[in-house]
Amino acid sequence: MKIALVCSHGGHLTELLYLMEAFEGHDVFFVTYDNIRTRNLDYRKYLFPNFGEKPYKMFLNLPKIVNILLKEKPDVIVSNGAEIAIPFFYLGKLLRKKTLFIECYTRIDTPTVTGKMVYLVSDTFLVLWPEMLEKYGGKAKYYGGIFELENSSTSKKEEGDYILVITGMHSGFDRLIKKMDEIAGEIDDKVVMQIGNSEYIPKNAEYFRFKEYGKIKKQIKDAKVVVCQGAMTVMDSLILGTPVLTVPRLKEYGEHLDDHQLTFSEKLKEQGLVSIYEDINGICKKLFESNSLNSKCLNVNYELINKLKIFIND
Repeated sequence: MKIALVCSHGGHLTELLYLMEAFEGHDVFFVTYDNIRTRNLDYRKYLFPNFGEKPYKMFLNLPKIVNILLKEKPDVIVSNGAEIAIPFFYLGKLLRKKTLFIECYTRIDTPTVTGKMVYLVSDTFLVLWPEMLEKYGGKAKYYGGIFELENSSTSKKEEGDYILVITGMHSGFDRLIKKMDEIAGEIDDKVVMQIGNSEYIPKNAEYFRFKEYGKIKKQIKDAKVVVCQGAMTVMDSLILGTPVLTVPRLKEYGEHLDDHQLTFSEKLKEQGLVSIYEDINGICKKLFESNSLNSKCLNVNYELINKLKIFIND
């Protein structure tokens, strides 16, 4: 069976990579955005310009999308967003392709625009938090999240020797970068920053803009603590046993369209997985107390993996 995995290049891609066991044994190819990370993706792939940055490019690329669907003839189209899913699902429906949409894991109680747009043309529609069931119609199903707590509550690794700051693959996060650069000039610990598209350039810390995913995961594993936005980097860190401090992007500062990263971080805090800092002025003290940060670990939820296998093979 041939499966098209359609997603954007940041956290959505991370989510699908954690679910890849569900697609083992099938002919899989990715459709995603062009980026250093996706160029190094170890799967067959088609790369597009980022539709989220310039939505009109979705229409300009419709001929390419149609050509991919006609050439590859996928049996199933699977996506968890973002915008790139929309044309593939609607065209896939016209071509009578089987479609599966998985709502974004970082969305606790607010549907994504993409989710709302593809709901009607999805044969199967999964949400990853029970709160989301009431936000959609009866088609929506919940089989747990992508992750579950590991039985052991202890960390998987020895303490690292530097603080790692990660801002993600999309828009800049100057508020966090500026504050962590200030802190880097006041503490003895080494600070390394992935600044992404941020305009501010650190003066007191090592930094880089983007790296391939494998190298980022190695840095997360070797870090003493990760400071990041409230997105999928949190889950990477917890899987690897590294404590996390989250500084969610906030709507009031124009850092995001809504406050779903704050809601996601608050949900993880309820589970004892992260510490949150909306006001980053208090973060320095917590960094000095990193030995006392939560070090619970996560595993992939195999009940969800098995449900995906059933859908694919049905």
